[in-house]
Amino acid sequence: MSQERVEQRGMFINGTYRQTDETFDVEDPSTGDVIASVTAAGSSGVDAALESAERAQAEWAAMDPVERGRVLREVARGLEAHVDEVGELASREIGRPLGQSKHLVANAVDYLDYYAGMTDKIEGESFPLKPSNQAFSRKEPIGVSAQIVPWNAPVLLCFRGVAPALAAGNAVVVKPSPFAPGVILKLAEIASEAGLPDGLFNVVPGLVETSKSLTTDSRVDQITFTGSVSTGQIVGKTAIDRVIPTVLELGGKSPGVVFDDADLDAAVDGAMKAITLINGQVCFATTRIFVHEDVYDEFKQRYVDAVESITLGPGVENPDLGPVISADAVEQIDSYVQSAVQSGATALTGGQAVDREGNFYEPTVIEGAADDAEISCEEVFGPVINLYSFSDEEEVIRRANDTEFGLYATVWTNTLDRAHRVANGIEAGSVMVNQYAGSRPQTPFGGYKKSGLGREKGMQAVDHYTQLKTVNVNIAGDE
Repeated sequence: MSQERVEQRGMFINGTYRQTDETFDVEDPSTGDVIASVTAAGSSGVDAALESAERAQAEWAAMDPVERGRVLREVARGLEAHVDEVGELASREIGRPLGQSKHLVANAVDYLDYYAGMTDKIEGESFPLKPSNQAFSRKEPIGVSAQIVPWNAPVLLCFRGVAPALAAGNAVVVKPSPFAPGVILKLAEIASEAGLPDGLFNVVPGLVETSKSLTTDSRVDQITFTGSVSTGQIVGKTAIDRVIPTVLELGGKSPGVVFDDADLDAAVDGAMKAITLINGQVCFATTRIFVHEDVYDEFKQRYVDAVESITLGPGVENPDLGPVISADAVEQIDSYVQSAVQSGATALTGGQAVDREGNFYEPTVIEGAADDAEISCEEVFGPVINLYSFSDEEEVIRRANDTEFGLYATVWTNTLDRAHRVANGIEAGSVMVNQYAGSRPQTPFGGYKKSGLGREKGMQAVDHYTQLKTVNVNIAGDE
């Protein structure tokens, strides 16, 4: 790609773009071409962003909550007007099929609208005491929220945290992934143009130094992080050392359970989404599919046939499957697959990198991996699904729970009491029954075990961006 087509992007602070002397390149994973040169904020950029956020937050918190809601609705309308543009930018940066990217931008609008409607409903409680005392609680803004946003669903995951934080009266400083900084910068620009006061939504692109400068700064009052377990542990330790609250949404190794009475067409479609939603590069992908022995062979044949019909191509061309995020990701995915095959498993389809330009890996279905194999236990983060057979309900619940993670699960059955028993028995923050992606802005999302701490979405998310104060008034004036 010619140098003239490489976009130059700065950090976004206090409503304007700014530059530093250091930059990093962003590549199109479909081609490997450099598509943007982006300012690395570093410690100086973080300092400016936090200064701006602190200054803006006090006035925002003092605003009538109804007015805050009106502003957030205007931001929602601004994003709504840019769905096509933002969706295309996201697809260029991360390779996600264009239809999926636009759909997620539209979903992000829903998050803004949902939390815009909550600004005047962040309520405390009153407590019964003796008549001479009146006691009540208040939920007050926590201050400045540092949000580290991953690359795989940048628009939705950005506003999943930014929207409740702003609704509660906070300011945010967002550190985007170096794979997808441009789309987050565009979101801040859109928000500013829609009327969000300057300084409330700042974006500091960069590498490790930027993340470290942000999370360790004393002006940060809360941290929200979505990403790997190993990095989340570092962020969590930093928050503990500073004694500030944190929300961690980490990895997953989610099970899908298909019983013999399930609608196999729907179950196959759900298992297909586990591959095709950005190549399985999502934390909630159900990469372990347990199928009842009575329907295993039929499910397997239907599923392999469906996977073999998948089309691959650059995300902006809207194929079924785009590239994975990087050449390193291709290598890591392949190492899991080859290790499984060498240990006796079989690749029913796929099983290798695609011989073409860009970071493409064949959609792969693995059969015969042991429950304790690496590919069964670790997050592959690619278009790789493992199939397992099971014989009874108690067995499959035990095997589904035999993991360090507990983020998500799907259950496919037409027996109502079984659906409830299995959903109750699976150790996961979200269990979908007869659907794959049933999560909504209203429904809390988070993990058990090493899948994280706290809950995003729903009214529960607001609790992470407020601090509770109890006020006890002695009405009588005596002790």
